[in-house]
Amino acid sequence: MSDIKQLVNKEQLGLLTETMNIGAGNAAAALGQILHRPVLPVMPRVHIKPLAKVSSILGDPASPVVCIRTRMVGDLTGGMFFIMSPEDKLALVNLAEQVTPGLSQLTGRESEEVKFSALYEVGNILAGVYLTAVHDFCGLNIYHTLPVLAVDMVQALLDEALVGFSLQAQTVLLVENEFSVEEHHIRTMLLIIPSADSVNSLVNALGKMSEVYDSA
Repeated sequence: MSDIKQLVNKEQLGLLTETMNIGAGNAAAALGQILHRPVLPVMPRVHIKPLAKVSSILGDPASPVVCIRTRMVGDLTGGMFFIMSPEDKLALVNLAEQVTPGLSQLTGRESEEVKFSALYEVGNILAGVYLTAVHDFCGLNIYHTLPVLAVDMVQALLDEALVGFSLQAQTVLLVENEFSVEEHHIRTMLLIIPSADSVNSLVNALGKMSEVYDSA
């Protein structure tokens, strides 16, 4: 089974970081349109980590998180996960309430359904813009399925998703994002878990981009 960490060199990791930086910029612009206010991205941090260490990097494995997960199809297959803490989810929902008439007046189950709908839409848009950045930068045609929103402990969410996606991954791409919205700093984690069959596609695309930059 191919291991991304062993196949990607330092230069290619830099290109991958630049790709995610473009994605973060596009994501900030998309969030700005949803929230009707400027959203500024912080330079993302990109890591290639063993799957076994992901939950500890994301925080306390026993603490609940909000996860928006989707499946990647096309030249790159596998799973993609947007993860945020309950506190960051609350900040994002509060910002959405300010531009959604009547949302703050809703109570009970109806309120939760509308709020989760807003997060679902955010996840759908963010998945699209990040995959578009990978397409534009690496030339890979990637699409995503409709996202699924869940709240649970990190490890439980990953285990369930890996079984559901039939993935046997050794390493994952972990992208730490932070978006500044006025006085709020919303932190999200993007996990890209490519299937074993598509690891080489990603590495080959990065290699071609590295050759382009070297010859420029």
